[in-house]
Order: sequence, then structure tokens, then C-alpha cells
Amino acid sequence: MRLPANLQYLYKSMTPRYPKWQPGDPKHRIFFPQFWMRIVRPEENRPLRPNVVRFECHIEMTKNDIKQYLEKLYKIETLDITTIIKQGKENRHPVSSEIIDPDPDRKFAYVFLKNETFTYPDIWRGQKPSDELVKDERRMQTASEKQKATNLYRPGLSTWFR
Repeated sequence: MRLPANLQYLYKSMTPRYPKWQPGDPKHRIFFPQFWMRIVRPEENRPLRPNVVRFECHIEMTKNDIKQYLEKLYKIETLDITTIIKQGKENRHPVSSEIIDPDPDRKFAYVFLKNETFTYPDIWRGQKPSDELVKDERRMQTASEKQKATNLYRPGLSTWFR
């Protein structure tokens, strides 16, 4: 599903900075920053223990933010948190070798649960995702074949004229 151009997914949007505290401001504030976290499956060649969950989180989140996020919103007790920042891929111009449109850095958090185990849900419910992809590819092939068949009798005409 694609969103309209004026909307963005929360994990792709920028979060506002913490407001700076000034003398004279009230000291009892509650901030609701627009941090986000999402569960990510472990890499295929690196299986995790049953009490470890891998999250992708906002780049500005600290270990303390992650711990409070999970404990206060979802009431999940954590034992330890390890964070890793993976550098985004740098796309280079083929001629001048300048960096163009670099991918953003990503932060991953490995959360060790205290007295619980976690199993990743079966989203496909026994079906393979490759079955869905094969159906989509067949449908796209038939659509392109139909389009070629209509264009076969009008060679040399531009698409806006047809």
C-alpha cells in the first residue's frame, strides 16, 4: 500500500527535538516524543535466543528511552538492552563518484526479556510468501502481454495518441 505524497509513515518522519529547558519554566513536564519502535525478525544467519527480541527504533532513542517505552507502554520487564547503529548505504555517482542520495542510518535494539520468551508470529499462516509473488508476477505478465497485443497493430505511434 502506498501513501499519498503529503503523508509519510511514522518511522520515516523526522521527530521534533526536545525543547530546551529555560530557568523559570515549570520543572514538572511530561513529554510525549514521537519515538517509534518496530519488531524485526533476526537475520537468517544469526538466530537469537528465545528471550531476546530485535527491534528497529528511532535513531535518537537511548537505552533508557527503549526500556521506559517497553515498560510503561507495554508492561514488559527488560533485563538488558544492546543497541547497534548500522550505517546506510552510500549511493555514488557513476562518473564523478560523489555521494548522491545516501540511505539513512538505522538503529537496532536487542532487548533481553526478564522472565518471558518471545516467538515471532506466523504472518503467512502456513503459506509461503513466494506463492504470493508468483501469482503477482503471472498477473503482471498477462497485463503486459495484453498491452503489447494492443500496440502491435499501431507501430510507430506514441502512447499519448493511442
